Amino acid sequence: MTIQQLLGPNGLVYYVEDEEKNVDVLWGGRVFYSFKRKDSFAEKLGIALLANVGVMKKTISEVFGVNRRTVRRVIEVYRREGAEGLREYKQGPQRVGEEVKGFVIEKYVKLDKKWGYQQAILEAVEEKVKERIFSKSISRSMLQKIIWEHKVQVEEQREREEAEAQRRASEKRQGVERRESKRQRREEDERRQLKLREGEGECVQHGGAAACIPLLGEFGLKGFLPGEGAQVDRLFGNSELAVSYAVLNAAELVEVEQDFKLLASYQMGGIIGRVKLPSLSLYRERIPGVVGRMDMGEVIVQAARRAHGVFGFSKVVYIDGHFMPYYGNSATLYGYNPQKRLAMHGREYFFVHDRNGLPVYATISDGYRDMRHYIEDVDGKLREIYGVGDKELLEVFDRGGYSKRFCVGIAERIRFICWRSDARVVPRIPESEWVEVIVQRQGNGYGELKEKRFEAWERQGEFEAEGGKARMREVWIKEGRKVSPALSNDFTRSLPEVVAALTRRWGAQENMFKELKDHGIDRIHSYRKEEYTEEFLYRSGLEDEEQGVCHKISNPKIRQLDKEISRLRAQKRLLDERIVKLDKEGTEEQAKEVREKLAGINGKIATLIKKRKQLPRKVRMMDRIAEENIVRLSDGKKLFFDWLKMNGIWAKRKMVEIVKPYYKDLRDVNRFVRSILRSRTYVCREDEGLDVFFPPQGSRNARAALEALCTNLNAYCNLDLNLSFTRINFHVGEKH
Repeated sequence: MTIQQLLGPNGLVYYVEDEEKNVDVLWGGRVFYSFKRKDSFAEKLGIALLANVGVMKKTISEVFGVNRRTVRRVIEVYRREGAEGLREYKQGPQRVGEEVKGFVIEKYVKLDKKWGYQQAILEAVEEKVKERIFSKSISRSMLQKIIWEHKVQVEEQREREEAEAQRRASEKRQGVERRESKRQRREEDERRQLKLREGEGECVQHGGAAACIPLLGEFGLKGFLPGEGAQVDRLFGNSELAVSYAVLNAAELVEVEQDFKLLASYQMGGIIGRVKLPSLSLYRERIPGVVGRMDMGEVIVQAARRAHGVFGFSKVVYIDGHFMPYYGNSATLYGYNPQKRLAMHGREYFFVHDRNGLPVYATISDGYRDMRHYIEDVDGKLREIYGVGDKELLEVFDRGGYSKRFCVGIAERIRFICWRSDARVVPRIPESEWVEVIVQRQGNGYGELKEKRFEAWERQGEFEAEGGKARMREVWIKEGRKVSPALSNDFTRSLPEVVAALTRRWGAQENMFKELKDHGIDRIHSYRKEEYTEEFLYRSGLEDEEQGVCHKISNPKIRQLDKEISRLRAQKRLLDERIVKLDKEGTEEQAKEVREKLAGINGKIATLIKKRKQLPRKVRMMDRIAEENIVRLSDGKKLFFDWLKMNGIWAKRKMVEIVKPYYKDLRDVNRFVRSILRSRTYVCREDEGLDVFFPPQGSRNARAALEALCTNLNAYCNLDLNLSFTRINFHVGEKH
């Protein structure tokens, strides 16, 4: 028997611990067990061994530095699972599984701190325990600990995300600063390189287009463009972009900005006194912002007023609408396509010329209102351009013709002449009552007048439509066997003058519109879409702000039902004829089948008629737009480039008027001006001036015309267009 057995289980049990945390447990003066404090398994095994030989839990707690509850749990694990169980055992409360934690957190987030949320979560966990999904319920303190850990994780995640966002923002800011610094250095280098060397002649392809530059100032181009603002250090200013496009369009070298991609930029930059032209990407980047700061409708009106002061437009104007179809996927309003003779997606483009073919005004209709609204709007803008009152202009409409209702509606405020679309029957007119009308027209020779003979007859009458009345002149114009009806409310002109004004339209407008197409007037320029808003409707005059958005149209759903009913009625007529034929032939079986089919069609027709009666006859246009998600095509960019085209055409017409006396045939004049605008020149930069040298001309007339053109252009001393030069002089080169 050893002394430890004699001393009993609690006799003289103590421990010795050195500096390295090595512990020896002694019993009766002899080592019973040794372990290291850092070895948790050895510590738990020692607790189990001492307890197994009967040492009191109080003594074990003192030796191992744990409470008696831990001692009891270690003993339970050892007896149940042995030494291997002690390896998995952790001190402290029993760990909660991840599945339970996830369930608790999900409930916590869902309840969002509602009153009694902790009790609700505990009860939910208890239910899962009863369902044997969870093995053990949790205490309130454990619940609070899980929630606290979740909050800590969320906060840490938020801090990490904020730190990451700040890091990315800092990197982005530094990257932007680096790129901006690099861009500024590059632009400064390019700016130095873009300047033409002073005193050195540069050969410029199509440099003759610069002849338009002095003339553009007359039409106020610079004054309508927005300022550069904080971007005054840009390589090209807004004026340089506008002038480049206007002069190259006048020379028929570009129609849309995409054409700049095809130009020899470095061989043509001398046109604006630079080494190269602006690029396509620069136009795409800058022009939308420029247009956004301009009211293009007002700009075109004011520019036309300036042009009227230069040319003196005739008081007979020709208004024509040209349909621009839209083939995109977005839902837009409909317009009438006269070529296809049907309504389709697209817009109506109204262009106005004077009797000499000069463009006066342009605007776009997207179909929100009827034709009368847009014609009256055009009339208002024309009166503003001319500075006149109601009925002081004679407006000639296109040859498509307008209805009696339309003419009566506008007769109160507009003096007009138009071909008719509702007078298909020619009255019986005795040959003796036809009046011979001789119309003089400008021939191809300078000062040459040609005569064209017509016969005309007229009568006066009062027309009524939609409660309105108007006194009109009904005119029939005969050329050979063709007789065309026209209508006018102009009683100040004689019959020959009315016929002359109306038949002048082809030369004044149709031929000129062909020329406009050479300048790309029919190009759409942009497929950008915008929403219909009340602000837009009020600003554009489509609705009255005092009355609100109230414009109504015939219900399109009724039109659809009418088409379907008409289709079914056509089938019904065919079946009725079929039944009559079968009855005569005595084929009862076939007749019975046809009657059943007819009954079905009659039922469909009755259903559609009943449905049609339930629909309102009129609906608000804005309700239809909202229901069908209709958008409008933005017209700002197109009108901007068309305004520049008008400036270019006006400048070219000024050149034509200057050189016209030097040629007998007006066709030669137009060819000469076109060749000058597209000719190669030499450009020399001197201080703030630019000298342009045209190549010597082969013929005496061409040389005299070019010298006269240069003399007139050099008279424009002060060039204020925000270009890189303030003076431009033109010279005719000498033959060597």
